[in-house]
Amino acid sequence: MSFKVKDVSVEELPDMVAAERYAFETPLQPIFRLYCPIVDNDRPKAIADTAAKEQERARNPDVNEEDIWIKAVSAQDSETDETLVGGAQWLFISKGSSDLEGHIESLAKRHPEGGARLFAAQSFRILCECEARNRLAITGSGPYATLGSFFTLPEYRKLGIGHLLMQWGLEIADERGLDVWIEAAPPAVPFYERHGFVQKEVTHLQPQRPDGLSEKVAAEWDATARSLLPINAVTMCRLAGSH
Repeated sequence: MSFKVKDVSVEELPDMVAAERYAFETPLQPIFRLYCPIVDNDRPKAIADTAAKEQERARNPDVNEEDIWIKAVSAQDSETDETLVGGAQWLFISKGSSDLEGHIESLAKRHPEGGARLFAAQSFRILCECEARNRLAITGSGPYATLGSFFTLPEYRKLGIGHLLMQWGLEIADERGLDVWIEAAPPAVPFYERHGFVQKEVTHLQPQRPDGLSEKVAAEWDATARSLLPINAVTMCRLAGSH
């Protein structure tokens, strides 16, 4: 069975988001629930909200960021009857944002106001500061590439699909002389290492509940921590031209 990589249209983004969630929840990757929570157990709304945000990003792109979704499909499929087997969101950053606080706040707002959002904000601060610290020390404040999403559907794993999706972006990064920075879940580290990535820092996420919270907010914090932790993340880098 062979596969090919194709661009994703704005209209296809809801299908990509739904497939992404299925892939990251089979089996569940705890860090995915931090980035893409399901509020009030409403899965369809969570998928629809995420898809709407991605479509808005695609229609009104950031001038400092090239945001490209790609998909892997069966090479035997017709143009009108495709089998989606994987996908990736490659981001090519021409100028990194200096608004770390705004980025953290935007991510945290995916969670309900109260203890859940406070937990998310502190978690994202730890992760974002780790990435920025390592990236600035090696790449500096210049352009770089990263991944917003990267997945293979469980029924099609270990068939070389991830390699196709990875090579697509690495070729562009190398052509442009860009380092690639990612935040990887531990099970995916060997895959990234085979593609030239090197571990820079491992984060065992342990946010500390602030003092002085109301009983209700403290309970929300504790419930969120119980539902999401443990979360481990690996900051990895592939220097431009690495093989």
